[in-house]
Amino acid sequence: MIQQVGNKNIRKDLDHKSDQSFLIKFYKENGCFPQFKQVLIETRTDCNNHCPFCPHAFNKKELGIMDWNTYCKIIDELCAIGYNGRVALMLSNEPLLEDRLVDMIRYAKNKSQRLFMDITTNGRLLTVEMVDQLFANGLDNINVNDYRGDREKNPYKLSGKLQEIYEAYNNNPKITFQYRSLNEQLPNYGGNIPQEESNEDLGFCNFPFRKLVFSYKGDILLCCSDFMYATNFGNIHERSIIECWNDSSFDKIRLSLLEGKRISLCSKCNDYQDYNTF
Repeated sequence: MIQQVGNKNIRKDLDHKSDQSFLIKFYKENGCFPQFKQVLIETRTDCNNHCPFCPHAFNKKELGIMDWNTYCKIIDELCAIGYNGRVALMLSNEPLLEDRLVDMIRYAKNKSQRLFMDITTNGRLLTVEMVDQLFANGLDNINVNDYRGDREKNPYKLSGKLQEIYEAYNNNPKITFQYRSLNEQLPNYGGNIPQEESNEDLGFCNFPFRKLVFSYKGDILLCCSDFMYATNFGNIHERSIIECWNDSSFDKIRLSLLEGKRISLCSKCNDYQDYNTF
């Protein structure tokens, strides 16, 4: 696998290397961290569900909608640097509330077929016809989180029109159904969900090393847990994606994680991802 660093292409040895050892070595050799593997774009901020465990339940978040020119600039820059990974058109919002969703997918796919366009939805607005339309316009994947209050009693029951969609697409790997419960407890989203603090070692988190996250304003955030925009490493209209990704204050947080320390937003967060991905 080839990793671009500036104008150089560097082959990555993935055999038997943990995230941390690979990242430390990469940074020492190149003076920066590897390019992100996923891009999350908050095209708007709202959700049509009311899950009791969600950060929306504990924080007042004003409605914000991404300007079309901001979205296009993000996609254009991603294509200009040869990005070819996942582009998720959501953050902690419901993507099907976005009335420009088909246009956004079509714009990105017309720019580059190498972009893997993806959404995760609660499925409340989803229909077979909508799934057909989304896929016809270039969407590569839909992940449906079906949250129910009676999940314990009905572990495999689908809500609303989801059963109809399942029957139409049950052999198609482009759509998956997750049987979720309203009684779940999520990690605390950088302290945005009230939970009892724990002093246990949470392990290494690689979110800030592999996810490029855009707020609806075009600001680059630390990770997908920054629900209330506590961090900002530059705006797409003021700096290039690569400049923001390699921002020194961003690297300070990453280097601290590699040393087993949590600073900034990470100090309030109890989430972690420590499996090997690099």
